Amino acid sequence: MTAISVKTIRQRVEAQLVATAGLTKSRFSPELFGFDARLLMHGAFAVGAPFTEANPTTQRQRRTEGVLANSRIEVRLAGNHRADAQMADFDTFLDLEATVITAVEAISRSDLHVVFETATREVSTGFEFLLSTISFRIIHRLALE
Repeated sequence: MTAISVKTIRQRVEAQLVATAGLTKSRFSPELFGFDARLLMHGAFAVGAPFTEANPTTQRQRRTEGVLANSRIEVRLAGNHRADAQMADFDTFLDLEATVITAVEAISRSDLHVVFETATREVSTGFEFLLSTISFRIIHRLALE
């Protein structure tokens, strides 16, 4: 397994969602995504990487090989939430979530391994959108040089 940076993993997930799921990449960072419902649209997303840690196995860290690591990648996703069709919109949103999970799981495993972890859902402050944070654990070799 070749060593890769967390930036490369985040960009690969983002590219996969645009190419295969047909979603729209947000110009906002994942931390700000969803704070202002006026700036959201159905199928918009942002990809973040909140943390990376060494894999909890006993291992030597060689600069030339990198270190085995776990990185969390989070996909923030928005979907419509209309007052007169709440359950239909919720079901459509769950389908959209499933599309994201399937797309991320389809990323090439030549230099990383993808593990789905959680999907948490909430309603935006204006009740106009459903928001989801979908988390994946990416097992990879982190480049040390």
